[in-house]
Amino acid sequence: MLAALEKGLNRINSPIGKLGSWIGGSMLVVMTVIVLLQILFRYVLNMPLSWTDEASRFLMIYMVYLCLPIIYLQDKNIAMTFLLDALNGLRIKHLLMILIHCLAILTFLVWIKFGYDFFARGSSRADSLPITMNVIYIAPPLLMGITLLSALQKIVSELRQFIHFKPAEQEPQA
Repeated sequence: MLAALEKGLNRINSPIGKLGSWIGGSMLVVMTVIVLLQILFRYVLNMPLSWTDEASRFLMIYMVYLCLPIIYLQDKNIAMTFLLDALNGLRIKHLLMILIHCLAILTFLVWIKFGYDFFARGSSRADSLPITMNVIYIAPPLLMGITLLSALQKIVSELRQFIHFKPAEQEPQA
């Protein structure tokens, strides 16, 4: 049952993560072009553009949140793993990982709640771009909700590994 649930979550999370990373990568290219335009206009033509800093900042916000689900699924986030490395091959490691993912979900829920509150109050317009700030403020609650699905998949995976634990082969002593 856990394997089927994990597989179902993976069918949802994997394409979402790949799409998010593709869109995020495209945004990185656009942001690079915008920054190069700013450099050209500011230092070569001596006519700085007013919208490039804000556009780059907004693109960076979306890039982070779009790539977060796949980063979480692939364990590419920054982590100090000395304790987890010491527990390799032990059943307790899976319990600790479940606890870590549950704490991550709690953090995501707080982030979603406060992000939504911020979104609900953000009807002002951007300083130099013709958009309302709601377009930017929706990214954290919406995309952290998607990241929460990745954390659920990780919990199901760790729970399955805990229940069906197979100890690592003992190396023969010399």
